[in-house]
Amino acid sequence: MRNAAKASVPLPTSTLTRFGYDIEFDGAGKYGEYTIDFIATAEHLYHLHQAAKAQGVGIALVIFDTQYLPKLFATPRGAYLRQNLPFMKGKPWVRHDEHYHVDFAIPCKPKVD
Repeated sequence: MRNAAKASVPLPTSTLTRFGYDIEFDGAGKYGEYTIDFIATAEHLYHLHQAAKAQGVGIALVIFDTQYLPKLFATPRGAYLRQNLPFMKGKPWVRHDEHYHVDFAIPCKPKVD
């Protein structure tokens, strides 16, 4: 998040906002004085992908609100993310404006009886 002064800050959450799940950002990624930091988000996703590759695994799916993908792809890491990460194509059943999910592609070991 960025606050009105453009400082990087955590999203203030509490039980009153169900720890952030009741917070809804507008189409520009704003909520009150707070704005989604798309550059930091893109950087986080890039580094998650790099860490996964270093461990010999990948990323199976990223669930990210589709209305914000153009803003994410407009960041310095946007082209890399678009080319290397599988973003969910449809609309998730829960809003993802204040959070995102990353599913790692880690193979399951066979069950041993």
